[in-house]
Amino acid sequence: MENMTKTRDVGAVEKAVASGLSLPDNHHELVIRDIMNRDVVTASSSDTILAASAKMSENNVSCVVVVDNGRVTGILTQKDVLGGVAGEDPDFHLQKVSKRMSSPVAVISASWSVMEGGKLMESKGIKRLPVVEGRKLVGIVTQTDITRGLISLISLRCVTDIMSSNIVSMDAETNVAKAAHIMSSCNVSSIVAEYQKRLVGILTERDLLKRVVALSKNPAQTRVADVMSFPVTSVPPSYSILSASNMMEKMHVHRLVIVDGKKACGIVTQTDIMWAVRSELERRGEERQGLIAELLVRRCPECAAPLGPRQRYCLRCTRKRSSRTRREHQQECRKTQRLSVG
Repeated sequence: MENMTKTRDVGAVEKAVASGLSLPDNHHELVIRDIMNRDVVTASSSDTILAASAKMSENNVSCVVVVDNGRVTGILTQKDVLGGVAGEDPDFHLQKVSKRMSSPVAVISASWSVMEGGKLMESKGIKRLPVVEGRKLVGIVTQTDITRGLISLISLRCVTDIMSSNIVSMDAETNVAKAAHIMSSCNVSSIVAEYQKRLVGILTERDLLKRVVALSKNPAQTRVADVMSFPVTSVPPSYSILSASNMMEKMHVHRLVIVDGKKACGIVTQTDIMWAVRSELERRGEERQGLIAELLVRRCPECAAPLGPRQRYCLRCTRKRSSRTRREHQQECRKTQRLSVG
């Protein structure tokens, strides 16, 4: 275990993008067609879990879209496979895909906006959507694609603002079946592995799929230490969200461990980043709409009070102007009378 104690530190903190970056007017014009992946890995509902897992592993993808007779009938993800591992059935990998796939499956049109895609993922609690035109499968869009499409539009805070501080951890000597059960019951996609109270690795759904299911290993007889990912990709608490997203893409990972000194203090995932990006875009959009509405309000030229329809001045200023006009008229009349008498 000694060779597993090192963590991959990404180095010095990159400078955050200036927070004053304005939101482009056309951010809603970015559509799913612009960011989707057209190379979709598919399987049939009659395929075995083992065969489908092998396809995911070989193509380095997190799901296969299930297509029967040219129509999308379901989707099999790493989480679906995790459920099988957690069930401790040694023969679950021989089951048909139809037993484990999610069906019916949520799909999205290629013409939908990226913002709409992000909202759909969040409302359904999913991370990937098959893209269809009519009934034909034309691509797939993932949480990574949507985050990449939106995050360049804005600047955000540091990772500590969005990270999860509730880290699920366990000893690296624990068997995979128990680890999978904990992941499933806690509804998390990863577990931090420790050895003698030191961070030594991380076990993810992808590790289970590639190193256990796809290789037909017995989860109850396999240690977490034998299949976990290490060294751990870590960043400091002051790392910006934009830099964290870039790091995930560069390292081909879906989560980063936040390390303060030598202690893990949190985890930030692509889900966290996508939620933060979308929330910030919506907030800025609301602010901009409010500003536009404010600018469109007609105001009194005397005191800047809002005006109603057909009003040139507010009621108070109208009275003042009427009073002033009467005084000026009276003064003008008296002046005229004095000139006539003279």
